[in-house]
Amino acid sequence: MRKLLPFIGMLLIAGTLFTSCKKEYYKDGGLANPKYNGTMFQFLQNNKDLFDTITYIIEKAGLKDTIEKGDVTFFCPTDQSVVDAMNMLNQSRYYNYEDSIQLADVPASVWKTFLERYILEGKHLAKQFARIDPNNIYAYPGINYVTVGGYILNIGLIYDNYGGVEAVGARTIRVTDIGFDPTNFLNNPSSMVMTSDIQPTNGVLHVLKFRTTFGFRGDFVRVVQQALLNE
Repeated sequence: MRKLLPFIGMLLIAGTLFTSCKKEYYKDGGLANPKYNGTMFQFLQNNKDLFDTITYIIEKAGLKDTIEKGDVTFFCPTDQSVVDAMNMLNQSRYYNYEDSIQLADVPASVWKTFLERYILEGKHLAKQFARIDPNNIYAYPGINYVTVGGYILNIGLIYDNYGGVEAVGARTIRVTDIGFDPTNFLNNPSSMVMTSDIQPTNGVLHVLKFRTTFGFRGDFVRVVQQALLNE
C-alpha cells in the first residue's frame, strides 16, 4: 500500500451548498471558485494528500484516459477509503493464514469494476440533482443513474433546515447504492459528498466524504479474493 494518510482538511473546505441572492456558497467556506485550470486527473495528482492512491489505481485500472479526457462526472472517494478496504482485505487474509497483499497485487479488473461504480457519463453539477429525503422517499426520491460500469446509483440533494425554516439551508449530495436492497431504501449503503462541483477542463468532480466504504456495499474483500483465485 502506498501510504496511510491523515486527514488534513484540504480541497475547497466543504461540499454543501447555500443558495442566497442567486449565488452558490460552500458551507463554512465563503464563495468558492469551482473552476480548475487543468484536467480532472491533474487535479487529483496535484492533491496527493487525498488522492495519491486513487490516481495510482486509476492508472492500474486503465481508466486514466477516462478521467483525464472524458466528459464524465466522478464521485471520487479519497485514499482513506482504499486504505480501509485494503486493511480489511489483509485482515481477512491473515485470519485465513494467507500472506498480505499490496495495491499492485489486486487485479486491474477489480480496480476497474469498483472505480466505474463512481463514474457517470456527462457533466452533472450539484444543482442538476433532484431533492431526496430518505425518510420521505415517495415525495423526494432523487433520481437513479446508471454508471459507466452499469451500476445503479440513486443521487439526490439533501435539503437542510435553516433558521427554523424547512429545506432552505445547505444542500448536500447523497449517493446511494440503490441496488443493495431495492425493497427498503434506508437499508442501502450511501455516502455524502464533502466537496462538490469541482470543474476541471473536462467533466465534473464531486469528492465523497473522507472515510466511506470503497465500492459502497462492502464486497471488496470477496471480489478480490475471488479474482485472485481465478488468476
